Amino acid sequence: MAPTRRRKFEASFKLKVVKFAKEHNNCAAARQYGVTEKMVRDWKANEDALKSMPSSKCALRRSTPHWSELEKHVADMVHEHRQNGYVVTRNKIRMFALQWGKSNPDHSKGFKATVSWCTRFMERHNLVLRQKTKIAQKLPADLNGKTVIKSFKKCGISNSLDGMEDDFLWQDEGEAKAEATPSDSELDPYDDCLTN
Repeated sequence: MAPTRRRKFEASFKLKVVKFAKEHNNCAAARQYGVTEKMVRDWKANEDALKSMPSSKCALRRSTPHWSELEKHVADMVHEHRQNGYVVTRNKIRMFALQWGKSNPDHSKGFKATVSWCTRFMERHNLVLRQKTKIAQKLPADLNGKTVIKSFKKCGISNSLDGMEDDFLWQDEGEAKAEATPSDSELDPYDDCLTN
């Protein structure tokens, strides 16, 4: 027998099923919408929560932390590190949380600092992983045309479709220009393959 895939239902759908169940009964609502009767009972019991949540949300999960005291100290650490210009990574957050949890076992019973906890913690506190640049970058208005052209040439980007600028890709302004040698002007032996 093939394993059944877990389904998810939006709050608007759940409320529609609850309304139908109130008008008829739980069994009729389950048959009508293709869900189990247990789901209908659970949704009826949580009707107030379903009405208060966004209609496109599926789960009744709340983002309340189990270890609020721990999370407060971790959030303070993150803000303090960022104020001082230090880089904050997920691993640093998790390691600090574990250390704080070990030193305060009464506020962190059962805490494991998993990756999913770190993700939820960052969402609850509106944190993102980003790094400040140490060197001020030039704005496009500050750039002059020669700098842009020079950087394009160094990267191998040419605006000429005939390949004429390819000879000057790695040549700086201060370097002496190389003169064309007879071998440059000769045809490539592989060109014969293309003309045949």
